[in-house]
Amino acid sequence: MRKEDLSIIVVDDLQFSREVVKSGLSKSGFMDIRTAASADEALYLLNQRRAHVVLADFWMPGMNGLEMTDLIRRWDENNDRYTGIVLLTAEDTASSIVVAFDRGVDDFISKSANQFELAARVFGAGRNAFQQNALRERMRRVSSQFLRVKQYNLQDPETNLPNRAQLELHIESLIEHCQARGGGIGVGMIEVNSSNKELRLGTLKTIANSIQLSLRPMDMVARFNLNTFAVSVHYHDPQVFNPDLFHRLIQSIKRHTMQTTDQGKQMQIAIGVWHGHDFDPAPSVADIISNVRQASAPIQ
Repeated sequence: MRKEDLSIIVVDDLQFSREVVKSGLSKSGFMDIRTAASADEALYLLNQRRAHVVLADFWMPGMNGLEMTDLIRRWDENNDRYTGIVLLTAEDTASSIVVAFDRGVDDFISKSANQFELAARVFGAGRNAFQQNALRERMRRVSSQFLRVKQYNLQDPETNLPNRAQLELHIESLIEHCQARGGGIGVGMIEVNSSNKELRLGTLKTIANSIQLSLRPMDMVARFNLNTFAVSVHYHDPQVFNPDLFHRLIQSIKRHTMQTTDQGKQMQIAIGVWHGHDFDPAPSVADIISNVRQASAPIQ
């Protein structure tokens, strides 16, 4: 990091003081220096373009340096960033220093300090801001990568459908919903194979699309394993719910695939269905999946 890379805002209600500080910083090699006659003006400038360091008078009419520090720190927290803050004062009492650091100030310097000390303090605050923001950026990248990995781990890479892990999370959320608000859950598993061999990608995608076309947007279709697709639905009224909807999915698959794989081989299709409501006690996800698989039977 170079001095030329630092953006600085100098805040003082006295024009003479602002110009003296700006001149000293310019002579020390800093180039991006803006000035403000009040804390409000400084906040306006900071909102227009971020600064690495705000160098402000401790005592100013209206909003003083500590009150401005409080606002900047809240802004920083809301925007996941860090701004270096150095306060200037004619008073250098221990009590003032303690109060300033407790409020989140990075450094505290006397107005009588020479140009070199001022430049060193500002550079130190700017370096700290650079490091803090670099760390935040790395954390954002790590978080983003983690979310991508997590999403990938919940998605079948071949069909782009949710995988078994995401299906189980979805069923768990449906169970909690039914316990809180009523309704029921239906789960079906459709196993499609060709002489017990793994299906090719073309067939997999055709089957996935045919199932999706027959479901409501809020229902989930997932790839449970190599040749098995699972469907979970939520229904409000058990009197209206029709379990035959799962068997209609079979007809959609047959219609779109002509009952053959992309290798021209005959498909064998089996389906298992479970549905329930008014849970007392509520079944576990493992229990539901086990019941569905036990109910699986070939479709002629």
